[in-house]
Amino acid sequence: MEESLSRRERKKLETRSALMEAALSLFREKGYDQTTVEEITEQADVAKATFFNYFPSKQALVGELVAWRTEQLHETLQVEQGATDSPMAQFKGLFHRFHGEILKDWPLFQQGMAAQLGPPRPPCKRGPRRLTGILADLIRSAQACGEVRADVEPEWVGHLILMAYLSRFGASLHEQGAVPPADESERIVDLFMDGLAGPTWRRL
Repeated sequence: MEESLSRRERKKLETRSALMEAALSLFREKGYDQTTVEEITEQADVAKATFFNYFPSKQALVGELVAWRTEQLHETLQVEQGATDSPMAQFKGLFHRFHGEILKDWPLFQQGMAAQLGPPRPPCKRGPRRLTGILADLIRSAQACGEVRADVEPEWVGHLILMAYLSRFGASLHEQGAVPPADESERIVDLFMDGLAGPTWRRL
């Protein structure tokens, strides 16, 4: 039974990856708005109904794609840097690689984020959780080796840094031909790491 369940889970992961690979390829080729769910499932060689077993909508797929690519970037970074590098170095490296992905697929990123910020849609539950989970795991590792203070919530810190980073793109999202902002991810991370308290701050 356990072996059978393992095979089913592997098949589900393969189907999910095939759908995301097909979607990313078509989004790059045709654009987000011009790509239909039918085209995605046809390229992934699955039935249209199968798509909705994994994603409630095409818009929800965008968040999953971001998380999926981030996981791949994180895995690549770990292999290249090795276990001796600091968790915060990996944290910064991950954001740097992520920024490179955004530059490479900027029109797609614009369309996808515009869809995410558009009318209400079915919630995308897994993608954002996995993405913030990767960041939270790195913060926990940084806490374990003393790079981050131990009295903060890893999920909270990771989410705040991610939101600060993504907010830099707000002005460019809806402007045709707008240029993405420069990569300031390291400065943003350092700002959070240094803390925001000024010399006259007093804890009340």
